[in-house]
Amino acid sequence: MSIDIDYIRSIASNNEGVDVEFKETTGQLNRGMETLCGMINGRGGIVVFGVNNKGKIIGQEISDKTTREIGDALGRFDPAIDIQPQYILLEDSNKYLIAFCSNGMDSDKPYMWDGKPYQRHDSVTTVMPRERFLRLHEEQTGLTYKWERKVNPNLTIDSLDDGLIHRVVEGGIRRGRLSDEAKNDNTPIILSRLKLTQNGAVRNSAAILFGKDLTDYPQMLLRLARFRGVDKSEFLDNRQIYGNIFELTSGAMDFFFKHLSLSGSTHNRLEREDELEIPYDALREAVVNALCHRAWQQEASSIGIAIYDDRVEIENAGRFPTTLSPQRLTAEEASANDNTSLPPNPDIANVMFIGGLIEHWGRGLSMMNDKCKNAGLPKPQINDNGYMVKVIFARPKDGERTPVEHQSNTCRTPVEELLGEVSPALVKLIKAIGNNWYSAKELREKMGFKSKSSFIKNYLNPAQSAGIIQLEDAENPQSPNQRYGLTEKGKQIFNQSES
Repeated sequence: MSIDIDYIRSIASNNEGVDVEFKETTGQLNRGMETLCGMINGRGGIVVFGVNNKGKIIGQEISDKTTREIGDALGRFDPAIDIQPQYILLEDSNKYLIAFCSNGMDSDKPYMWDGKPYQRHDSVTTVMPRERFLRLHEEQTGLTYKWERKVNPNLTIDSLDDGLIHRVVEGGIRRGRLSDEAKNDNTPIILSRLKLTQNGAVRNSAAILFGKDLTDYPQMLLRLARFRGVDKSEFLDNRQIYGNIFELTSGAMDFFFKHLSLSGSTHNRLEREDELEIPYDALREAVVNALCHRAWQQEASSIGIAIYDDRVEIENAGRFPTTLSPQRLTAEEASANDNTSLPPNPDIANVMFIGGLIEHWGRGLSMMNDKCKNAGLPKPQINDNGYMVKVIFARPKDGERTPVEHQSNTCRTPVEELLGEVSPALVKLIKAIGNNWYSAKELREKMGFKSKSSFIKNYLNPAQSAGIIQLEDAENPQSPNQRYGLTEKGKQIFNQSES
């Protein structure tokens, strides 16, 4: 846009505003550049030097020093801008007006000047709030936390849990999420293909997923609390767990089983329909989302789970993508296209998918809503303040469900109730499995049984019917590589039997 004196006179007759700013001289060059930055980040505008704040045109002389200072000031924009000053000579004078124009259509928003982003509101220029800067940046580049791909020079591959790495790969092959060729890869190759290393050096993502010693990662903390009543005035249980993503997921679910009631009906000793008062799948999805979408670079924060008498809250540092607000994703009329997964930690999310923590891309919130609705509960509330995401599940009120421990005259915990419902034989199977996965042959040999059919009839089948063990490859129950592990219910019995 070419500027002339008549245009300057026309805008000088009006007051300054969101798209017009006057400065008397380039002695105010820094403030003028801050305003220009704010205009670029908005709808555009013009900054003119040589006009006072009352709109009087006074001009200023221009020296080599002036042009050098202007050139230096323009070079302090990030990203670089293609805006050149326009010099307008005043009639019958050796003085000039200096104008800078922006149409506000720059595609590289947000811009910073001298290391800070600015915004324009009416005639005032201020530093842009961090949240607005992040959202503008996201619109341009997408919501991605680069931290996961940074190398940690203090770690080596030996710092990672090699057994866990290979169990995840084996599970990914059985689920059809990795090719059969992956089973022949060694650990360095596996990590490289999963983008968890860079030229052999360990990235943060690898430590988050498979780390054994997490001294360098104070954010690998899960805060767990059970409060009496509906506020934080009194603790009933308060603990902290440090660990990798797989360990934190397991710890969270164990805590739910300890403090939430089980409800269901018993048809016979080995056939019982038990479920948590808040659906297990919905809680697990919320925990996995908190881990998958967490802003892991924020070392001072942690994931928190709080259980109150009336609700369960799960919170993590992070935010929703601009294009996928929680309100939009949880709306009844949300379309299938709305449920698109945009993980800010894509490498971590990919391994979580391969490892079975994530079952389906992009349908998590809808699933949570459906599970709660089917259980007669309201859909979870999701709050995003730009820094923290909190998911709130309502607990059933008294009388809405009958907890297991209320079905007898004894005052037993849910886990103690479960222990009373399984035979000593199944407890023996549970102890044999523990926190690992085994084939039927491996379990039979470990427990000292010779008869394959008898072992399946008296142990594996009853344990599956009781919901104590699960197939690693549930979609292919006859898979020759099938292995068995404990369900969350089985893990609770295992933990109780070990204590």
